[in-house]
Amino acid sequence: MKKTLLYAILLIFVNLGIAKAQTSNLNLEKFIEKLKATPKHQLLDVRTPDEWTQGKIASSNCINYQDVAFKVQIKKLDKTKPVFVYCAAGGRSLNASKILEKEGFKEIYNLSGAGYSQLAAKGVK
Repeated sequence: MKKTLLYAILLIFVNLGIAKAQTSNLNLEKFIEKLKATPKHQLLDVRTPDEWTQGKIASSNCINYQDVAFKVQIKKLDKTKPVFVYCAAGGRSLNASKILEKEGFKEIYNLSGAGYSQLAAKGVK
């Protein structure tokens, strides 16, 4: 009974948007597994445009984390759809994920300890 009541209260908070989203930091294998299992996802590459043109994943959106307009540019993404974030090595994507949290994105997955080249090597498209 107590668990049911606690679950109901938690569900209410989530539905009201009071529960804060948190980034899930995933290793390469878990990131790819979750990405493939999530049909309506958004793939966000936060590398620079130069890095992106040298090699990119076709389904990704490039929004440069280092751009002063980063917060403005992420507004073109849907806050209700899961966002998968990556960069070259994991640092920028972690920082970008924190900004996405603050901006109200609900479901965020960060590629931790790896980056674009590892995703491309695994055949992510």
